[in-house]
Amino acid sequence: MKRHLYLSILSGVVLSALSVVAAGCAASPDAENVDDTTADGLESQPGTVVRIMPMTQPDELVSSAVPAGAKLTYFGGPVLQKVNVIPVYWNSSVAFQSNLNSFYAGVTNSPLFDMLKQYNTASPAQTISRGTRGTPFVDNQTATVLTDAKVQTELNRLFANNLIPQPNANNLYMVHFPPGTSITAPDGSKSCVVFCAYHGTYVRNGVNVNYGIMPDQGGGCAGGCGTNSQRVNNLTSVSSHELIEAVTDPAVGLATVFGPPLAWYDQVNGEIGDICNAQQGTVLGGDGVTYVVQKEFSNATKTCVTQ
Repeated sequence: MKRHLYLSILSGVVLSALSVVAAGCAASPDAENVDDTTADGLESQPGTVVRIMPMTQPDELVSSAVPAGAKLTYFGGPVLQKVNVIPVYWNSSVAFQSNLNSFYAGVTNSPLFDMLKQYNTASPAQTISRGTRGTPFVDNQTATVLTDAKVQTELNRLFANNLIPQPNANNLYMVHFPPGTSITAPDGSKSCVVFCAYHGTYVRNGVNVNYGIMPDQGGGCAGGCGTNSQRVNNLTSVSSHELIEAVTDPAVGLATVFGPPLAWYDQVNGEIGDICNAQQGTVLGGDGVTYVVQKEFSNATKTCVTQ
């Protein structure tokens, strides 16, 4: 299946080739068309690698099985110990904003995060705890054909104008887009053609910017990014995939080898969400609301779980 082939390429070949790509950001499509300085003159090196959530095929059954030998290994990088999710909406036409605001507040304060304690680290000492949702921001952008680099440029503009909180060790910027928006990842893959969503990392003024690219889950993504009959539920499921991966492996966009700043990763199967890709379940949020989420891999039980 195309999905499995693509995952194999990403989890095997890409990381071994990252040192070549990172040496010259021109390897990113459209990099030559992007000004590498932000509005405030700070250097911004576009990320060259992201972890995508691949689409499934319309006739593909989502297996509940775990790949044989799946195991997340800690490679020495950072985790988000107390994630603060800042939803960034590309414009006011982004669907389900109130649902997403509730979702990020409820799920970061849920048993799903308690399960992540197994991914605490001793050296350096890091403890993953429940998180928070920051103040959502609704932007006013109109562009509907985007590259990853252009999204980074817009995030930098928002930082420069203090419209969203500055990057730190726990902030995660989940950028959601309205229907009809196409995003091209650094590897050239297209939203709702190859991927459902992804997360990545770049450095601004010496600080990692952890972000997620979250396309609308209608249109071309419908049927390939979740099996729930409700579009909003597939959206929260996809969002949870990227949220939990960003918590357990936030600096993947800067990794060039199987070592720091990579954190929890399976060299064959990818990140915590990739191992359980598209397997849906539910979790009771801290707000008392039950949300549809993607199951995540547990090293402790060798199964895909939601708590």
